[in-house]
Amino acid sequence: MIDLHSHILPNMDDGSKSVEMSYKMLELLAQQGVDTVVATPHFYPTKDTPEAFLSRRQAAFEKLQPLPEHFPKVLLGAEVAYFEGIGDCEQLRELQIGQTGLILVEMPFRDWSGRMIRELERLALGLGLTPVLAHVDRYLGSNQLPKYQHQLLDRGIALQYNADAFLKMGHRRYLLNLVKQGHNCYLGSDAHNLTTRAPRMEEACRYITQKMGTDARDLFDEY
Repeated sequence: MIDLHSHILPNMDDGSKSVEMSYKMLELLAQQGVDTVVATPHFYPTKDTPEAFLSRRQAAFEKLQPLPEHFPKVLLGAEVAYFEGIGDCEQLRELQIGQTGLILVEMPFRDWSGRMIRELERLALGLGLTPVLAHVDRYLGSNQLPKYQHQLLDRGIALQYNADAFLKMGHRRYLLNLVKQGHNCYLGSDAHNLTTRAPRMEEACRYITQKMGTDARDLFDEY
């Protein structure tokens, strides 16, 4: 199982605060059946340059080495905050998830627009990257995901669901219906710590497979 969204690198952002915490988070993920986890620290283009971010990310990653053999494989990526001109920023290739061509994008917590969706499409058309919208469950309350759902999916923009969203009453039926439709989707823990935002990948997968059958787990085992 792949965890496509996590904040496990120590002292990179509002996630793990120490190497010890990072190790405990990785241990939990291993126990939950995760064999690959993507470290996606926040990248804010107004606060950081890609060069400085990549240097800090590499230093944080090296602090975890060597990883115990039973730990998940760690791929490096970023949670890139949407910005004007994102579709033309060549440097974003350096922030993709490993060499997968996937790039995790966090949309604004305000009204979206058709222009924003077209900017995301340009990531694919111009840069050859597939945008994956981070924690889309968090945009249901503002109705942004339902409003633009068809435009996103028609343009091949992928969706990343937080595991926690399937463990709470409210929006999980809507999310489950999206998964059932067979669109390009990914599961992520969005884990930040060991308490309020701990990884719960196994519980989420159990719920999804209960509702959709064991084959549904395969949806979250590949890029």
